[in-house]
Amino acid sequence: MIVKAPAKINLYLEIINKRFDGYHNIESVMHTVSLFDILEFTQIPENKIELVCDNLQLSFDIKKNLVYRAAEKVKEKYNISSGVKIKLTKNIPMGAGLGGGSSDAAATILALSKIWNINDDIKNLELLGASLGADVPFFMTGGTAKISGIGDIVEKINTNFNGTFVLVKPNFGVSTPYAYSKVKFPLTNPHKISKIINDLEKGVFDFESAKDLFFNRFEDFIFDEYQEIKQIREVLEDLGCASLMSGSGATVFGLVHDRESIDFILNELKKCGWNVWVASSFEVSK
Repeated sequence: MIVKAPAKINLYLEIINKRFDGYHNIESVMHTVSLFDILEFTQIPENKIELVCDNLQLSFDIKKNLVYRAAEKVKEKYNISSGVKIKLTKNIPMGAGLGGGSSDAAATILALSKIWNINDDIKNLELLGASLGADVPFFMTGGTAKISGIGDIVEKINTNFNGTFVLVKPNFGVSTPYAYSKVKFPLTNPHKISKIINDLEKGVFDFESAKDLFFNRFEDFIFDEYQEIKQIREVLEDLGCASLMSGSGATVFGLVHDRESIDFILNELKKCGWNVWVASSFEVSK
């Protein structure tokens, strides 16, 4: 079985408060896009998990990889005595705010539930995913969703929004724990999520809406330290995109007004030496 694990972008991200356990409550709108890691699953007779990855950094300690840990949890929870070999091809960059690891874990849980004929409710699979990371349940739903709590509460948003995006990442990543450590309270001018959700649900969210409603609180804390990320956003805006940093960085995405301008935008961005991808809105198929 071969499956695609999509990346996500955050169309909106507000940090609500810091909890007593050290985590932060957030409100976000996540949106899956067509940049994929590829996972290939093969059943093997031995009762074990084999994982190979084309990324040497992830292959260094394979048992800590989220794909391996997800497979391990599925085997343990459902008492599976079969084995599986998994080949992971990484296309989603790490430290990018695109959720690649969480998406890989979600894809692994869903794929193995089919391969091993696990007929459990999706909510139970999502709980299993949440034990690996707060973003994992979202990737089992995909599409567009409101995210709250520490990132583990997922509410599907039914929308016809279908965008074309340019994703731009500098030659470095940003650690999510480090980004959260920079957050200072109280936050100035707290934003409300209701407007962007309302426009998405009504089918009126478009390029002009995006310029007004795209919001990411992390930009307040990341741009001062990582000036190059701020520069990417400014360049995208100069090229006519509605732009925003995704997650805690380091990727900035630009919503393109029309596909005819893609080639020009790509040529201009590549002059800067950044990593660039083109992606479109993507619905996860079950």
